[in-house]
Amino acid sequence: MKHENPPRAGRPRDLSKDEATLVATRRLLAEVGYQQTTVAAIARMAGVNTPAIYRRWPTREALIEEAVHGTGGHPLPEESGDLRTDLATWVRIFLVRAARPAARAGVPGLLADSQTQEARQRLLAIGAPVRKAFQELLDGAVARGEIAAGVNAMFLFDLLSGTTTMRGLTRGVEDEEDFVDALAGSLYVLAAHATEAADIKSVRR
Repeated sequence: MKHENPPRAGRPRDLSKDEATLVATRRLLAEVGYQQTTVAAIARMAGVNTPAIYRRWPTREALIEEAVHGTGGHPLPEESGDLRTDLATWVRIFLVRAARPAARAGVPGLLADSQTQEARQRLLAIGAPVRKAFQELLDGAVARGEIAAGVNAMFLFDLLSGTTTMRGLTRGVEDEEDFVDALAGSLYVLAAHATEAADIKSVRR
């Protein structure tokens, strides 16, 4: 009786090659700019072949988006138990990432090239774990009684992301400490008074 061999599993993804590709992308963005950061150039610098890159990322833009907007393999900050301190940590991380040469070269190019619904969905998918962690950060503050329930975490996240991106792209980390303190303080005030503001809005209606 002939025994059939069990089907072979597909080759597991080589995470070291993924990381090398992302590192090469960020390096090229910083060194030669957005337009010259081609898949072929990335493949040469990373020491991988272009088909391997396209198996992981469907387009050049998708690769650059992850290189610029992804976590870069770094863990998200752990909660300290004090929301004001945690918000300052998040602001600092977002600012430093936005001020990196790769981001300053890549973000304007991506904004010009990524106007489709598909591109927007990719960005949302890349940012989903970070948004979830930010939501959990605020949920933890609510559970501790530090702030009241009802805060719109995603609104605060968009303020954090948008403000740090603009600041990082235009001014880098100039006056970093003052900026971090000011933005973290503003986010904390908004979080702490979110329920009060919602109550006032409902009364006015």
